[in-house]
Amino acid sequence: MQQDPNSRPASGYPYPYDPPQQSNANGNGYPYQNHYYAPQHNPRAILIRRLFIASMVILLILGLILVLYFGLVRPQLPYAYINSLSLSNFNVSNNHLTGNWDLQVRFQNPNSKMSLYYNTVICTLYYNRDSLSETRLQPFDQGKKDETPINATLSVSRTYVDARLADSIGKERAAEGSVEFDLRMTSSVTFRYGLYRRRRYVTVYCYDVAVGVPANSSSGKMVGSAKRCKSF
Repeated sequence: MQQDPNSRPASGYPYPYDPPQQSNANGNGYPYQNHYYAPQHNPRAILIRRLFIASMVILLILGLILVLYFGLVRPQLPYAYINSLSLSNFNVSNNHLTGNWDLQVRFQNPNSKMSLYYNTVICTLYYNRDSLSETRLQPFDQGKKDETPINATLSVSRTYVDARLADSIGKERAAEGSVEFDLRMTSSVTFRYGLYRRRRYVTVYCYDVAVGVPANSSSGKMVGSAKRCKSF
């Protein structure tokens, strides 16, 4: 049998032509296509995320500033030296102590790019961790790489001390011909670099400062030359 050229081959469909397309509710011709919904963003979550990013950026900038500051300026604590210490009218008897300590302290600013301002300096004299006398030094400025000598006097007049301390001083004078005292100085120091200001407390310890005062004398002077103290 001769096939009709206009006829279509059998396709398994009961229709002589292409099967009709079924439309879904949207009329796009795909009955099984799911609906697409745009994701919903939480405004609060977005705000929190943005604040976190901004905080991290600020911390990073501050960290870089601190790194540059300490790398370029390199702030250092001031140095302190006892230039001289003399003792007069010194007497220990009947558990009572009398004496006048005249000292000169030299402060040095080791910073080449920062000036310093010392608020009131509190100076305390000790013997074996027992406080004997205290005085206040006036505030002062210090330029870059400057040195500033400060004079101070500490006094006690018939101040009661326990028998342990009195005996220790007497034995040390008899054995060594001198007595070792400790000195502590504390101050709130402001470090200045341009518009930058930073305040911190600085404590200076001067340990074992020997003063030659034999048992038969009431006066004496510091043994040795100027002594450097420790700053914290």
